Amino acid sequence: MVRYQIEYNKAECIGCGACVSQCPENWELKETDDGFKAKPKITNIGENEYDSNLEAADICPVDCIKLEKIKGKRAVPINEEFEEEM
Repeated sequence: MVRYQIEYNKAECIGCGACVSQCPENWELKETDDGFKAKPKITNIGENEYDSNLEAADICPVDCIKLEKIKGKRAVPINEEFEEEM
């Protein structure tokens, strides 16, 4: 079974909630001292959760969500893996 790691940059998050609207099963808004920030409920996901989390990453206006395929014990950025296959 393929696993993916969600890499998320909280500092860049603007708290718009776009990821939450795309993938409410894994993303939520949490109140912080700086306002609201998105937060994933889990960061290690399987194939079943991949599509909705990828949509959340794609809709993010500040591009602070990345998905990396886990190979063995090492996560590999999705876009790097794609370039290797070409």
